Amino acid sequence: MYCLLHICRNLETQITNIYPFLLFTIALTMGCSDGTGGTDTTNTTTTTSATTTTNTSNTGTALNSEFVVVDNPYTDQSGYAEFTTFVDVWGLCVFGEAGVSDEKVLFVANVLAELIDNDEDGFADDPALLEKLIEEHATMPIFKREGSDAENDFFDNYNGQGVSAVLYNGEVDPSQPGHWGDDATVEELMHTVNHVGHVALYPDTFGLSPNSSRLSAAMDVARGGQYTSIPSNYPEAAWYHYDDFSCDYQCMAIEYIYWAQVSNMGILDDSQTCSGIANEWELC
Repeated sequence: MYCLLHICRNLETQITNIYPFLLFTIALTMGCSDGTGGTDTTNTTTTTSATTTTNTSNTGTALNSEFVVVDNPYTDQSGYAEFTTFVDVWGLCVFGEAGVSDEKVLFVANVLAELIDNDEDGFADDPALLEKLIEEHATMPIFKREGSDAENDFFDNYNGQGVSAVLYNGEVDPSQPGHWGDDATVEELMHTVNHVGHVALYPDTFGLSPNSSRLSAAMDVARGGQYTSIPSNYPEAAWYHYDDFSCDYQCMAIEYIYWAQVSNMGILDDSQTCSGIANEWELC
């Protein structure tokens, strides 16, 4: 079983009642590249202590809930040579660089599994989204640090569409899943599933451009207006006021849906988190 503290609040498939106009369906699933531009849908791998069962891209098939960390099988593929460890989560790849512990790699895999099958019935919560993420070869790399050998090699050579976020060793904390300031695993996995999957599959709901979707309309209300760049001051009525000048409108939308999701999950329900994020997100 892959249930984790703070994650197991039964997301089901909806974010509701954050505000009346923020009522759109969420389903969290993933997909995986084989590192070659194709999809490895029947990967059976052994380690000295465990064996994975066969995974399949047939989303009507029950999902294996046992995951193991194995040696990176894709070291001969461009961009993947510096990763040493690997976990296949129902078609999504999690890669770890040397210096990232197996515990952390497996933790990321288990959080990912919880997001794919949050009701833990053994099936993807949204089969269509799982198929889309497999099609796009969605991947989560975990680097030892910024500027590491694996990071440099990966971004110098990777040319796919399946990576929208990354993790670093110092921002993965298995003892505090999703806790603000301690563990970024939930956030970066959600950025990946939202950007790689939801946006493409459900554009009327999750489109990131201005005036494109229910998401963009809801964000405009939350920011007190439609701003394609960071305003000098947000209106008093705004409750979402992200202020990173490197983040454009689409980036703002991805950050906004993340905050909505973790609000619904209860991850923000402690005083430390509320205090730490008050300058950006007031719905705490």
